[in-house]
Amino acid sequence: MGAQEIKAEKKRIRALVKEAVKALDREYSRQADEKIREAILSLPEYQKADTVFCFVSMDTEVDTHQLIQKMLKDGKRVAVPRCHGLGKMDAYEINSLEEDLKPGTWGILEPKESCAMISPEEFQLAIVPCCSCSHDGRRLGYGGGFYDRYLNKTEALRAIVCREEIMREDIPTEEHDLPMDLVISEEGIWRLR
Repeated sequence: MGAQEIKAEKKRIRALVKEAVKALDREYSRQADEKIREAILSLPEYQKADTVFCFVSMDTEVDTHQLIQKMLKDGKRVAVPRCHGLGKMDAYEINSLEEDLKPGTWGILEPKESCAMISPEEFQLAIVPCCSCSHDGRRLGYGGGFYDRYLNKTEALRAIVCREEIMREDIPTEEHDLPMDLVISEEGIWRLR
């Protein structure tokens, strides 16, 4: 497959996954998200980490709001992304979901300007979102390339979270697509590297 064909295939799969997400049962999603949260908290890498990077979930994604609250309660330094410009993002430390976040790019909650930037070298674990992913760690993002560019700058363990019902094994990859180290769904944890 050539580069244009891969891009077209990714676009096609994104559209299919978007429809599948709309059809997910609310209770299934809630229970799956709870199991995913428990799996993350059980990771030895989470327990050892001082600083954790975690995306702030949108309605359709695996819910990270309770996860972030637990991380803060556990005394972790929590870094969340803020986008600025095409394909560019940085991470900023938050101490409270309520006080430190505001709607930003595309309505996604992002850290306020008053939050301090954290460099990617400082975190040991990164919790990464996806549109979909495969059990072998191929990630289908939303098409902006934000996470591939940003996570390329860190040695942190990259853990992708996805509900089993929207996982796919036919995700094509391009050279710039970063493989993940862990895949976490409600069915378990796949350690890849």
